[in-house]
Amino acid sequence: MQPFPLVTAWRVLENKIATKVNLEKRGIVLDSPLCSFCRVEEKSCRHLFFECRFAWLVWSHCFEWIGVQFVSHNVPLLNFFQFKLINASGDVRGAVWIVVVSELWKHRNNVSFNRGVADVSEVFVLVQLKAWSWVTAKSHAMLFFFSNWCLDPLVCMRMIC
Repeated sequence: MQPFPLVTAWRVLENKIATKVNLEKRGIVLDSPLCSFCRVEEKSCRHLFFECRFAWLVWSHCFEWIGVQFVSHNVPLLNFFQFKLINASGDVRGAVWIVVVSELWKHRNNVSFNRGVADVSEVFVLVQLKAWSWVTAKSHAMLFFFSNWCLDPLVCMRMIC
């Protein structure tokens, strides 16, 4: 796994990500503290990654893709542990969680700084692609196609256990 997503995930878990709320706590004044995705709430770590409607839709797509139904926790560390309870290899689930928060952060930066458009489908497809790429790179013994990963991820995850 590349270091940038791991660093992003660590920052999310420790609430050290450079959200508008955290920057303002450090004395950096911004034009607007509102979320780049919904433009309604103040952008805090909890909001950006777990409470914002945009993030919630990304997580919902991921849960539906994996075939899991439950309510996601809004505290980053608890969300991470909750996500790891899904019936598959812990390392794989952790990798998927890391990819989700990393892609949300990258997409937020694109929306904020490059005038990108918030697109749930784009983030979800990138989550699938990057998680598959990392999982298949890590598991040399098991080979499965991206189409298998997209259509039945739990079967692929169980093959890696």
